[in-house]
Amino acid sequence: MTEWTAPGYTEIRQLGAGGSGRVVLAVHAETGVKVAIKYLADDLRRDPVALGRFQSEARLLTTLRDQHIATLWEYIQEPEGAAIVMELVNGVSLRALLREHGATGPEAALVVLKGSLLGLARAHQAGVVHRDYKPENVVVREDGLSKLVDFGIAVRRGAATRAEGTPPYMAPELWAGAPASPATDVYAATATFFECLAGHRPYRSTEPSVLGYQHLHAPVPVGDVPEPLRGLVMRGMAKNPANRPPGALSFLRELEQAASAAYGEDWEERGRRRLAALVALLPTLLPEQPAAPAPPATGSTLFRSVLNTARRNAVRLTAGVASVVVAGTVTWAVLASRDGTPPVTPVQAVAATPGPSESPGAGSLVDPSPSPVEPSAEPSAEPSTEPGSAEPTSGESGEPTAGPTPSREPVAQPSASPTVKPTSKPTAKPTAKPTAKPTAKPTSKPTGKPTPTVTPTPPTRIAGMGVSGLSVTEDGRASATLSVRTTGQAEIALTARFAVDGETILTQRVRLSGATSYTRTLSRDLGEHPCGRRVTLTVTAPGWSRGAAYDVPRCPTRVTGLSASVRVNADGVAQGQVTVRASGTDAVELAAELRLDGRRIAGTADTLSGDTSYQRSLRHVFRQPPCGQVVSIVARAGGQTATDQVRVTCPAAVQAVAIQRAAFGDGVFSALVRVTAENAQPVRLRVSYLLDGQVVNTGEYTLSGETVYQQQVRSSTSLKVTCGGKWAITASTVPQAAGGSDTASGATPPCQQPG
Repeated sequence: MTEWTAPGYTEIRQLGAGGSGRVVLAVHAETGVKVAIKYLADDLRRDPVALGRFQSEARLLTTLRDQHIATLWEYIQEPEGAAIVMELVNGVSLRALLREHGATGPEAALVVLKGSLLGLARAHQAGVVHRDYKPENVVVREDGLSKLVDFGIAVRRGAATRAEGTPPYMAPELWAGAPASPATDVYAATATFFECLAGHRPYRSTEPSVLGYQHLHAPVPVGDVPEPLRGLVMRGMAKNPANRPPGALSFLRELEQAASAAYGEDWEERGRRRLAALVALLPTLLPEQPAAPAPPATGSTLFRSVLNTARRNAVRLTAGVASVVVAGTVTWAVLASRDGTPPVTPVQAVAATPGPSESPGAGSLVDPSPSPVEPSAEPSAEPSTEPGSAEPTSGESGEPTAGPTPSREPVAQPSASPTVKPTSKPTAKPTAKPTAKPTAKPTSKPTGKPTPTVTPTPPTRIAGMGVSGLSVTEDGRASATLSVRTTGQAEIALTARFAVDGETILTQRVRLSGATSYTRTLSRDLGEHPCGRRVTLTVTAPGWSRGAAYDVPRCPTRVTGLSASVRVNADGVAQGQVTVRASGTDAVELAAELRLDGRRIAGTADTLSGDTSYQRSLRHVFRQPPCGQVVSIVARAGGQTATDQVRVTCPAAVQAVAIQRAAFGDGVFSALVRVTAENAQPVRLRVSYLLDGQVVNTGEYTLSGETVYQQQVRSSTSLKVTCGGKWAITASTVPQAAGGSDTASGATPPCQQPG
């Protein structure tokens, strides 16, 4: 049986397949635009739960328009199949890069994390939690930039759902059965960041129960990542979500500060080039790159062609089931692709599938009562004058306006007659009468030519303009209200500039048409939060300039970096060092202490202020070096904790060596030697045996693990012992004892006198 394919698209080749379906590279038949189509597997399509999830993903993607998220072009559902038509991202999955190359390097890993955080931030701003961020869901393009490509199990923030995700990247709260939050996505993104840095996952058990325990309780193995980025990894993978950045945008600020401090201001450019080079080594994994078609000769020709496609799609999808995207939206998306330039603002789509408590309606993804009538002919290629067919226009906020979805009545009516008569009559007698009497009856018979005399329409001008309500949110997003009055309904263009302390941050074009009075919200992310700085918005048009200013309050000082180190020298002096970096100059509370085998031996509590970087030292002098024990430092500031530890190793040292008893008889030496050491490090005991001042034998013993040793020594000699001779036993150590060596001596029995 032939697999169902999305109508209007020609498949080129399959890009991937799995239990949930397949993804193919395809081309839109009318425009030549190449796309990626995600088909839902047939068995899942017959499962209401799986189909609902697929519809939810499509509905969600209509609300997430961002350069770091793959764009949804169209959702198609018919009795034979369901498909999501997506932007074709010409790149390689991050999973493939890691599988082929291992660790990406720190700067490349930072670039991947930044791109993902920007995409996740857009989702978080829309109240959506991804829940399944992992390398498979990130595609790195040929230019080194990345996009998120899958929101299959995303949920609304705060929604009560069962825990789902990919186990190696699931945050502790998901393992514990708690609901997901933006901090959950931060954890998964950091776990993937760890994998880019180390070349392996932070926790690698294949046993689910063990893996869950590791995520819940095991320390993060930050020793496997570069030292300058360990604090960032610790923050993003904190066990308690309250100790992580609350969302992707706030974590992004910490990332940029850490990256600049560790690798310089140009770290991002180097990281992007590195990623592009890694992608270039895997050319066989790239989808086919569509050739850029030449731009259309006139805007109207392309507009009519694309609109015709959109209108046919609306007919087809209404007859089959329904379409996620209104005709105007499809026109906008494909027009942007044909021009080779992305739209200035996001595309607005209609609402999709209702939730469990909603009833299907006109805006639902699935039409509850599809029309059984199949259209017998396509609508005319000319643009319709109905409200739902107008070309979308967008204001400064990027929200295009679209008319209502075509109703069922126009869908059921098209037939061969309407499409033949409009073209036969105008061309049957196009020139006979008009050439004979061009002005007698100018409107009695249509000629298809414009009337020679047309009253010119006065140009549309701005009659009034104002900017008000400029403010900046905690996430660093500036917004204001733009009000415009015009003398006509033709399009007018304005330029809006956001600036911080006089430096332009971004410029956007605002186009308005179709009315004489407009109220729009201009809203843009300023990047780094402009704490304590002045934000201005200036809107200009020919002959007009209006603006507003907002003095942003100083932000509460946050600790952006905390590190600690400790060392112990040979004299038994412990030295601790703490470094604190803050986002502002207001007060920061610091508490630090030195510990010996976990017991506090020194500490400090300090209030830091007036700067953004601080260093504090702790010192403790031991009477004797704590050989073999662990000295550690613990520092806390701004909700962060930093630790370091060192085990003290001391060189071997001997206080004394003494022979407690010694004897010689029948050619055998024996002695008991006592060695007193300063620590348990290994020492060597050397023993020499002498007769009449000559060494006749030696022995060597290794002593370790204690500080006091009692060593029994023994040696024999075959030399003939003379009567009345001298014997001695000498003991020494390496290293040498403080009192030197020790000797015990005696004499053999005296010789008997002849009787």
